[in-house]
Amino acid sequence: MSSPRGSTSLWFVVVAGVMVAVLSWLTVALVQLDRDERVARQEASVHERLRLALWRMDSWLSPQLARENLRPASDYAAFPAAGNAWTKGFSKIAKDQVLTQSPLLGVALPLFPIHFELRAKGLCSPQVPVGNERDIAEASGVASSDLEKAKAQLIRLEGALSDSGLRQKVVQAEAQLPLLGCNTPMEEAQYQQEEPIAQSINELDNRQRNFLNVANDGGRAYNSDRWMLGENDTVGPMVPVWVGDEESLLVFARRVQIGGAARVQGVLVDWEQMQANLLALLPDLFEPGSARIVRCEDPTAAEQPSMLATVPARLVADFDQAIPDSNLPVTAILWVTWGVTLLGLVVLGFTLRAALGFGERRARFASAVTHELRTPLTTFRMYSEMLADGIVKDPSDQQHYLKTLQRESDRLARVVENVLAWSRLEDGRFTARRQRIKLVDLVEHVTPAMSQRLAEVAMTLDVEVETAARDAFVETDEDAVGQILFNIVDNAAKYAASGPDSQVRLRVTSAGGSVCLTLCDDGPGIAAEHRRGIFSPFDRGAVRDSANDMPGVGLGLPLARGLARDLGGDLLLDAEVERGACFTLQIPVASS
Repeated sequence: MSSPRGSTSLWFVVVAGVMVAVLSWLTVALVQLDRDERVARQEASVHERLRLALWRMDSWLSPQLARENLRPASDYAAFPAAGNAWTKGFSKIAKDQVLTQSPLLGVALPLFPIHFELRAKGLCSPQVPVGNERDIAEASGVASSDLEKAKAQLIRLEGALSDSGLRQKVVQAEAQLPLLGCNTPMEEAQYQQEEPIAQSINELDNRQRNFLNVANDGGRAYNSDRWMLGENDTVGPMVPVWVGDEESLLVFARRVQIGGAARVQGVLVDWEQMQANLLALLPDLFEPGSARIVRCEDPTAAEQPSMLATVPARLVADFDQAIPDSNLPVTAILWVTWGVTLLGLVVLGFTLRAALGFGERRARFASAVTHELRTPLTTFRMYSEMLADGIVKDPSDQQHYLKTLQRESDRLARVVENVLAWSRLEDGRFTARRQRIKLVDLVEHVTPAMSQRLAEVAMTLDVEVETAARDAFVETDEDAVGQILFNIVDNAAKYAASGPDSQVRLRVTSAGGSVCLTLCDDGPGIAAEHRRGIFSPFDRGAVRDSANDMPGVGLGLPLARGLARDLGGDLLLDAEVERGACFTLQIPVASS
């Protein structure tokens, strides 16, 4: 059967382990939640910067595209025919009799190096006139170098374009623009069959959409005014299209139908220049070189938030933003919680250990007191009955019995006195009756009782007072000092009586502001493993069994030290002696 102390300790360890495990789980969960919250705030900050960057780029690019969308279809011919012309006499001139120079001839825009028109017979450009048109252009002041540059761009574009491929991509791109409101008569039915898109890829502001809508509608009106579009003539919206496989070329193109002929008009984009202009808008959002714009025609769900609204491309950026600090001092809270919990467990453990130890010592004390009281009481009862009944006739035997009764009564009185004194000391009810007394007189008053106790076990007391201490005065309680020294001598009488030297030495010295009374014997001494516990109440060191033949309750030394400290001094064990036990009582010297 397990002891109560072992069972209680086991329950404490189990409960403490459960508490630590639960607190560990809560700590891990709290740390993870805090990190998730900080990561979420970091991602929100990244998305906000990304959204702002996309808004800036689309806002800057939209007017550039709107201007091209507003450009009339007639500008895509180097020398288009004038719509309405009259002579000075207000005679109407036939439509094909007057030609005008296209505003694009000899002009290369920074973002749009070449404008083109894809007809049934091939690719042409208002900036690359051929035949007589080139001669007229050069004669009108257009530099030949500009025409050659435009021709090189057109040749580059011609290698990446095909009539059917470009037209199909334009149709597909138009189908993806239902929110822009730029439907044309030739595609109205087709747009009505398309499922409307609920949200723009990068959440472009609605005002930007309205601007694009007005630009597209205005383009059709402007075209009608400039070129006198017929009833069945149409101009579609300008949409971005990637062409070419090996070399990615971005063009903005639209479908036009004039006089029953279907054409594709568009403009080539200087993609590198456009990227540089767009990224120059983001110096405060991204580190230099950390952002780039890449081609993306079919974005995935993860890529959609980074798509531009005006160009089939997305913004790719490397974010080195550190995870922000927590809004709450989670680390400090966890440290405090762990500290308080562990401190509470440690305090509770020590308290429980002290309580269990104190309980064990009290149990041993009760057993020892019972033993100490039973022996003299048994002797009292037996000897008193024998004397009362007249069994002992011999006077010498009667005298022996009476002395035994006296010795047992003294022993019983000492036990009771120690217990009562310890009780008063623990409850704080001990009051020292201090008086000024010469140290030599104090020693003379307390030694007789000590000598008498030693004489009971055939031991003697040797007293030596140092010369410097003979004139010293102390202010202390004489009875308390006597009880302290007597308890030490009583232990010597119990344990050192069988030693090689039957003498107990008392040395009285004076040093500094205190006097020292040192008692030494030649007994077995105190083992090192028991020295720390000899001043603990109810602890008798190696003597654990209450059934032993050595009397005592384990209160002598704890009571002696308690009285010494209450008097302003202390009781110390000299651990340096090689044989026996030495105790030193320190008492402060009285002031002058």
